[in-house]
Amino acid sequence: MAWFTTRASAVVGFSFVLAVTSACGGSKKPPMTPTPDGEGGKAGPAEVGKPAPELKLATVNGKGSITLESLSGKIAVVDFWATWCGPCKQSFPKLEELAKQNTGKVQVIGISVDDKADGVADFAKANGATFPIGWDDGHTIAGRWKVDTMPTTYILDTTGKVRFIHAGYKDGEADVIAKELATLASEPSSGSAKTDPAGDKPAGDKPAGDKPAGDKPAGDKPADPPVAAADPPPADPPPGKKPGGKKPGAKKPGGKPPPKKKP
Repeated sequence: MAWFTTRASAVVGFSFVLAVTSACGGSKKPPMTPTPDGEGGKAGPAEVGKPAPELKLATVNGKGSITLESLSGKIAVVDFWATWCGPCKQSFPKLEELAKQNTGKVQVIGISVDDKADGVADFAKANGATFPIGWDDGHTIAGRWKVDTMPTTYILDTTGKVRFIHAGYKDGEADVIAKELATLASEPSSGSAKTDPAGDKPAGDKPAGDKPAGDKPAGDKPADPPVAAADPPPADPPPGKKPGGKKPGAKKPGGKPPPKKKP
């Protein structure tokens, strides 16, 4: 019975090593069950077009702590890897190059899924990585994100949404990631303020051409034109004169004076 138990344990151990080894470089191992976050964060899995699951861990190379909040407003490259993964030795220098080319715009993060933290920081340093490196104690984060392959790289936009996923690493992968980062960098910022469609004055302003305040409302009659002053009456003729200008005692018709009487 003891012989059977020992032999069974050896078979199980060999099967685990075989599964982990085949997973490195792109072959998939049995899917991990997404782990809900005990602190009220988002549960997994990580899927394209959806917000990234909760992420919180301390770095092992003196880069502080890593959270989704600390990545807000930046494009992020979240890379799950392990010290026993051969292709990770090829991907690390490429990720470092991308990090330096996009300083201030893109944040690269490496998350180790090793069973122990021993050697994690040394492996990253030996392969040229100066970006933040964290250790996933107990595979909690990898389980939440549902990582099936080593390495697996997730590209997040500035809002924390998963936009691209790379399972495994092969030649030319870094060039594809570089193009994806350029695409995200060309997108407008999601935090930009909304503007009025008209783009001009705020609501309530009168359009150009309106009359200033104080004008009479429409429909009022215009003021009547001024009435011309009446002509003054003709002046009266001077005393003693009749109309026509003739004096009394004028000569009779014919032009001869009357005869004088004798004394």
